[in-house]
Parts: sequence; C-alpha cells; structure tokens
Amino acid sequence: VAAAVRGAVDANNSAAESASTTTTTTSTPTDDYITLQTPHGNIRIVLRPDLSPESVHYVRSLIKSQTCTDQSCRLYRAEKPGILQGILKSGTDADPLKVVQPNKVFGRCPEKYRDVKQDCPSHDPNCGCHGPIMVKGDVGWAGGSAGGPDFFINTYEHPAKHWQNQHTVWGHVDDNASLATIAKYWELPVKNNGGMHMLMEEVPFQVVASGKISRMLDSIRSMLH
Repeated sequence: VAAAVRGAVDANNSAAESASTTTTTTSTPTDDYITLQTPHGNIRIVLRPDLSPESVHYVRSLIKSQTCTDQSCRLYRAEKPGILQGILKSGTDADPLKVVQPNKVFGRCPEKYRDVKQDCPSHDPNCGCHGPIMVKGDVGWAGGSAGGPDFFINTYEHPAKHWQNQHTVWGHVDDNASLATIAKYWELPVKNNGGMHMLMEEVPFQVVASGKISRMLDSIRSMLH
C-alpha cells in the first residue's frame, strides 16, 4: 500500500517537475505508517521501505525498543512554510542493550538521476544521489546523513529541486490533518541561529506504531507472554 502511495506521489512529482506547478496533497488510506504524537496534534508518516528499507527498519526498531523518549525525540526547527525538523533516536538514559543505532545505508537513487551531477553544499561536500527530488509531504534525513537521527518534513509547495537528490527519503505525510498540525509550528516563537529558525522551546513527541506495524508488535508481545 505504501508503494502505491509513493507511486501516486512520484507521478505528481514528475508532472510538477515538468510543468512547475504546485504539488497538491491527497489523503490516501494506508496500512503502513507511524504517528508522531505532539502537544499540537498528531503527524502521520507513511513509511517508504521502497526508497530506504534500512531507514524504515531503524524507525520500526526504535518504536519496538521503546527508547524514544521526551528527552531524545524532539522537534527543534521550524522554517515557515517549508521545513519542520527534529530528531529520532534512543535516549541517553535508555538500557544500553536496547539502544538502537541509526542506519548507515543511504537511500536508493532513482535510475533517471544516476548520471546527474549533484551540486554539493559546503556542509556535505561529498554528497550523492540518495533519493527522489522531494515533494510536499516527503520525510527525509537531514544534513546529508544516511540514517539521521535528525529528520525533516518538507512542506514546500513546489518540488525541492534545489536539494536535488541529496536526501534519503523514508516517509511521506499525505493527510490534511497532519499537514494542519505541522502548520501550527510555523506560529511558535523561534530564534535565528546562523540563518536557521530554531524553536525557542524544543517540543518533545512520542512515536507510535500504527496500522500494520501496530498489529505486528502486538503479535510479538503476545508471543512473549
């Protein structure tokens, strides 16, 4: 189902790239997603193992470990209207045997971009092609990393061609309720830190399994009891 969701998104992406029109989002039913539970509302992320199975495995493992705490999973940057950024990782106070290490494998480079030269930024001089051109709702790892733990949600209306294919994409926000929650963060107080707008107060969140993942974890728990 998630692959079908991205298929529709990729089709919108291609059309948007050629016509330079605004990308519209649709609410598409899915059975493979996670939910970020924040004080300002929930953000549902459809998982994209077709683009980065290793990243999806990391996120699922993090949920299973229950080590993503208020201290370690937080939203900290809000660039109106296009970037909501945070961190997904095991807390420093977690049981060392349960700590989940971030993924080290970059996402898949779409075939049509494999010969395209990437204009690497100064903070990532050895960048490469690690995913599709991001469209509104796409979720990827920040800073040119393969597996975070810093991530961001792209909400720019037009395809982010300025990033080319340099981010590993592992999810997509495709429902209007989640996008409305994200929009609430544009109104929170921020401070300028080297050109980036950081939230004055970082916002903790809980990440929970939903749909198929939730049923899978319930099955695992039942076998353990």
